[in-house]
Amino acid sequence: MRPLLAALAAFLPMAAAAQDTASGFRPHLATEVDLGLYTVGTTSASDAARRGTSTYLYGELAAGLHLTPNFSLQGVLAFEPIGEGDALGGTPDGGTTFFRRQSAFLEALFLEWKPDADTTLQAGRFVAPFGRGHHDFPGILTRIRAHEVNAITDSLGVAATHTLYSDLTWGEHDISAAVFTLDRTFLSSTLLTRRSCCDERYERFNRNTRAQGGPGNTGQFDNAVLALDGDGFAFAPGLSYHVGLLTRGAGDDGTAREWGYTIGLRYEQRWSATQRTLFFAEGVQFRNAAARPRTEITLLGLDPDTGEEIETMLDTSIRERRTFTTLGVQHRIGEWRGTLAWQRDQRKRSVEALPTENYVEASIGTDLPYNFSIDAGYQYARYAREETGGLGTSHALLLRLGWRGF
Repeated sequence: MRPLLAALAAFLPMAAAAQDTASGFRPHLATEVDLGLYTVGTTSASDAARRGTSTYLYGELAAGLHLTPNFSLQGVLAFEPIGEGDALGGTPDGGTTFFRRQSAFLEALFLEWKPDADTTLQAGRFVAPFGRGHHDFPGILTRIRAHEVNAITDSLGVAATHTLYSDLTWGEHDISAAVFTLDRTFLSSTLLTRRSCCDERYERFNRNTRAQGGPGNTGQFDNAVLALDGDGFAFAPGLSYHVGLLTRGAGDDGTAREWGYTIGLRYEQRWSATQRTLFFAEGVQFRNAAARPRTEITLLGLDPDTGEEIETMLDTSIRERRTFTTLGVQHRIGEWRGTLAWQRDQRKRSVEALPTENYVEASIGTDLPYNFSIDAGYQYARYAREETGGLGTSHALLLRLGWRGF
């Protein structure tokens, strides 16, 4: 924590100097809200527990306290259910659930300083700038599923973004970097909801600890992200890209450093003043996913003396290469939109094998008065079955009522 506190302290005098040179500026609070009320109705599934209807709140409230023209305190309050799989429909077990395990937590709280027009520095708690799809995928569940896999949340450290190159023909290219550790402070605690007795399906319910392990949970600032973004190409208007590299150290339950790679592309073709088509794609891969955690496996053999079958426990680690892929297209006509997306989650493991999951989502939506929007869709899924193993099939109807405001 000492390097981080030193960085925070260094920001303050520089911000004060900027205040002296500003004329006519008044400190103010800026806010932005992006919330959605989601309903996932699983009409059929191989596992009975997945059938049923789940309704929950998912989204965020962002606020920035601007103390000077180039210095501010930024925060993001996230809302989502915190049970295992609940943000994607969960296990309503044939019934209907409303806001089950609904919670809120500080996804980000950091100081931001812009020493010049091309540079932004941050220090505090943030989402490391690795992937992009979890923030801007269109559709209903596509963004949430990406967030579950590749959003590097609970990151406590320092980050910076700088415009490397800007040209009217070749576009603008920004480089971002972050050095961080997994946040174990009280800021990682959840709000509104606490774990109920004997319910083991909570993914998080209090502050992070060293004992929970996981990649990045090292207690040291030895985790990093490096990313490159570009857009504004004169020869390809509407094209943008994102490339990212991630490395995280092993926590107490891990045995190797995790590495992540991502590349994302977006291209929007405008056909007329009212019609346009967006093509989007992102691929993410983790080597030594979850930092190669330790595990025990059971080996079956024969007793050499009696010939009877015996079980032997073997301590080993799970070597996993996880690849998450998204391909999609959205067409807009005025205030109406239609989205089609495919996502695949492939996990190749040395032990405790998991099948490859595939999801196809189709939806239509429109903007409504007073900053409201509504989207309705259908999802076909081939998912990994927890209890019996192998692949299961499910069909679900999706609905999202959204609101964006300031």
